[in-house]
Amino acid sequence: RSELRKAIDEAIEKMDDHHRIPFVMREVEDRTYEEIAEEIGIPVGTVKSRLNRARNSFRTLLPVPV
Repeated sequence: RSELRKAIDEAIEKMDDHHRIPFVMREVEDRTYEEIAEEIGIPVGTVKSRLNRARNSFRTLLPVPV
């Protein structure tokens, strides 16, 4: 499990800030789209778009299937 956690952390670190920040807020901190939008100062639609791209990026960056 520690290897998986390390791989997840490394994949998240490799993401661009504009993808990593909303990804962590949603997937780790369990915040709503509205909370993320307000915190970052972007529209909810942009949050959804960035999260979609972030999730795709995460799948690509993670070396093991999840």
